[in-house]
Amino acid sequence: MMLPPEARIWLLMGGALVAGALLAALLIHRGWARAYGAVLAGHILAAIGLFLAARQAQGMAGLGHAIMLSVFVLPATLGMGLGGGVMWWRRKR
Repeated sequence: MMLPPEARIWLLMGGALVAGALLAALLIHRGWARAYGAVLAGHILAAIGLFLAARQAQGMAGLGHAIMLSVFVLPATLGMGLGGGVMWWRRKR
């Protein structure tokens, strides 16, 4: 059974979100707060860099940067934030 292209994009985005959340939960659970902060900072800097690269490109040249940003980096960053927040909340309870 073939999925439509839109469904494949949503699956990629969901996979990136889940991977980010699991990575964050694992790092916080192991007590590696500095590693979590470094990975989250890397995600944020990658998002800023890809956004600026997409904005500065002329015409269709920025499309690859925009796709990487919207499909992989932003969902993974959101997952890192959600996973880290949930694990931090669970530790405080």
